[in-house]
Amino acid sequence: MDFLNWFDWVTPTSAAASIFFGLVFTLILGIMVWAETKERKTVIIIGAAGAVVTFLGVTVLQFAGFYG
Repeated sequence: MDFLNWFDWVTPTSAAASIFFGLVFTLILGIMVWAETKERKTVIIIGAAGAVVTFLGVTVLQFAGFYG
């Protein structure tokens, strides 16, 4: 199985792809928040929350058998 497919950003086909795109989207959101607020604390909170949600979501989906 490949690590990434071109359509993984829509519906990830593996846990690794989910983690990758979850962290990429979290990074993009962190950059957007930084551009608006210029507050390091806010960006750190957004980044931590995004990482936790990404890993928790992947864990739940993995447990439920979503990835195969």
